[in-house]
Amino acid sequence: MTGETTACADCGASGRFGTCGELFRVLLALDHERRQPWAAFHSVNVACYLVQHRSQTQAHALAGQWQIVTTFVADGLDAVHQLTADRVRQNRRGARPWLAGDPPPPLTATVTIEDVSVDGTFPAEGYEQRMRRWAESMTVGTHSV
Repeated sequence: MTGETTACADCGASGRFGTCGELFRVLLALDHERRQPWAAFHSVNVACYLVQHRSQTQAHALAGQWQIVTTFVADGLDAVHQLTADRVRQNRRGARPWLAGDPPPPLTATVTIEDVSVDGTFPAEGYEQRMRRWAESMTVGTHSV
């Protein structure tokens, strides 16, 4: 990083620890190594990031990501794991019903990946609570949860 920071056009994060894309790659490295607590939240990590950074995904994929966010907020991590396991089974049969779901509403989320990262490193201590705050901030004022 050059010392200059630019706020994220998608979520408004300040960029003080790098771009949101750079932070997302740090987070993915942690969860792809199957390190805990990050690995357990892989689906939620990806869903929160893509729902908040819509310019980085295809519009038809957002309904499925939104369902993961709202499932996590309403029913917790075990429910997300069940949902994603069901999707893997459906996908193997060529079915993708989640693509026809409701897209996420416009967001006014107050928590970003930058906040979840704390200092750009995503410390394990408090990670679950920070993930919950991130997801919950996306659902404030919606009727999806």
